[in-house]
Amino acid sequence: MKKIWKTIGGYACWCVLALCCFVACKKEVFKQTTDDGVNITGYIDNNPEQYSSLSEILYRSQTAGYLGAYGTYTLFAPDNASIDAWIKSEGKSSLNDFTDAQLLDFVKYHVVRDTLSSVRFTDGKIKTPTLFGEYLYTDVVNGLFRVNKSALITKSNIECGNGWIHEIDHVLVPPPLSLAETIEANADYSIFAEALKATGFYDTLYFERGTTVAAEKRFQTAIVESNAVFADSGIYNFDDLKAKYSQTGNPKNPADSLWLFVAYHLSNNGSFLEDIISASTIYTLAPKEIISTKLSGLRILLNDDEFNGVYEPGAELIRVKSDVMASNGVLHESAQTFAIKVRQQMPIYFDVATSPELKAALGSAYGAVNGVMDLVANGAPIATSIGFDKLDYITIATNKYRYYGELTNRRPYANGDLLDLSVGAAAASNRLKYFELKTPYLVKGRYKVWICYAQNSNGPQMQVSFNPGKSDEQILPNIVFFNQSLTASGVTTANMGLATADNLMLAQGYKRYMATSTDYNANGVVGVKGTSGTYADVSVGRLAGTIEVGTTDRHIIRLTAVGGSYASNNTYLDMIHFIPADDVEQNYPRFHPYPGELFYRPQ
Repeated sequence: MKKIWKTIGGYACWCVLALCCFVACKKEVFKQTTDDGVNITGYIDNNPEQYSSLSEILYRSQTAGYLGAYGTYTLFAPDNASIDAWIKSEGKSSLNDFTDAQLLDFVKYHVVRDTLSSVRFTDGKIKTPTLFGEYLYTDVVNGLFRVNKSALITKSNIECGNGWIHEIDHVLVPPPLSLAETIEANADYSIFAEALKATGFYDTLYFERGTTVAAEKRFQTAIVESNAVFADSGIYNFDDLKAKYSQTGNPKNPADSLWLFVAYHLSNNGSFLEDIISASTIYTLAPKEIISTKLSGLRILLNDDEFNGVYEPGAELIRVKSDVMASNGVLHESAQTFAIKVRQQMPIYFDVATSPELKAALGSAYGAVNGVMDLVANGAPIATSIGFDKLDYITIATNKYRYYGELTNRRPYANGDLLDLSVGAAAASNRLKYFELKTPYLVKGRYKVWICYAQNSNGPQMQVSFNPGKSDEQILPNIVFFNQSLTASGVTTANMGLATADNLMLAQGYKRYMATSTDYNANGVVGVKGTSGTYADVSVGRLAGTIEVGTTDRHIIRLTAVGGSYASNNTYLDMIHFIPADDVEQNYPRFHPYPGELFYRPQ
């Protein structure tokens, strides 16, 4: 679009100079379209009965020209009454008692460089910081939007030529205290405050405006336990806390358990409750340790997990005592104590059709005989634990969850279900190029990754990657050919019944993962696969490679179609095994169409 330039003599020069000073040399991207409506300054000037005091502030701070120029802004505009109340609360008698610099900070804290109508307000922080460099927070009280838990929006969505105005009934005041000071000032947090000082993290959470701080540490999050919560765990003072956790006697030592305990309660980035819910994981200051998060009804839970089939109850954040704003972040309170979970590395046998998110999305279709459900609905995956490269393929509806449960020798599936995927490498195939899955929790360590599938002659060639696009991305070396059977190991179907067959296949990176007719378990159930002959080779476990898991967490595994001409509506993905790399047992247990039936190596 062609720019329209207007020359207004010296006034234009003055505006340019004021603009340069105000944005502190940051590049501004201006809208290149305008309308006939007044800009923000014009609206304020035209309504003196509500905003005469705010107008005076704009001109005193030399920001009237800035907010009168073309751009994209949102102004939270306190009315005259609220500014009068603010003046009195500051112990002043009029605006003349404030310096121009103070009034400039006033304006900066009320302006966001973005156009924000109320439809973009959520129960959380506004994603774009104010010109003051700090975030505002919005929520809803009695049907009205509120800003920073103090100012109600009394008139919203006043559209101007360069943005929006929202009238508020209180002046917005930046939080006066840092996170460290906010915690220290609350007598209910005295034990945690002492722990901050003992471990050195008080300095980490302390901040003075005007000081230079690394961008990643400018805003932080602290989750604290009150003295009463500590008391429920038999901790009545800091000495009790130190005695429980400090095994070295030096809490400033990063190897000390008390240092790790406190670090586990802190994270970079100022995360409000909304951010915590949506993230599902908090990366803490304890090296390579995370907190899992989830929303259960209205409850926000930390580390409330199922690990290796065992439910581990977590801690709940207290909503009314959370989202406490500080000058450098946000504070939350937990209703229970929580600490780093010490877990031992163990094999994870991931049935890809049974992630918690997918099971919830499937509803009655999950585990139902001949149950089928599309994995994409209304233009999106039905569960957050699965993802695809694009959602507009002609064949996208052919990607399905299926449950058979049949006791068949041909293609039985672990626990009776599978993901039936449409995948192809060719650009014109109109099929997925890749799909990805969120894993169960993997304890940090090295794992061999086995892709378990039912062979199909038209199956694609797939490259497996771990945490694609992240700093710890790993591309596994072995291409998985979904059209290959166990005979690709060099062992023929006729010889698969030999006692040496399993070891011969394992040496070439192949294994059986479904129980055979010679496998019995403690429940008296017998496997369904033949040990040799027809169909003995079509249930395939293929070693994709070894991964290094640096952080105990749920991660992403992606399978990408590469090379070849294979394109199939029938890519039958059943399981992914993550087995510790130094575990000598890679062949067992084996699985059965009956859910939960496991078969261990015969003794």
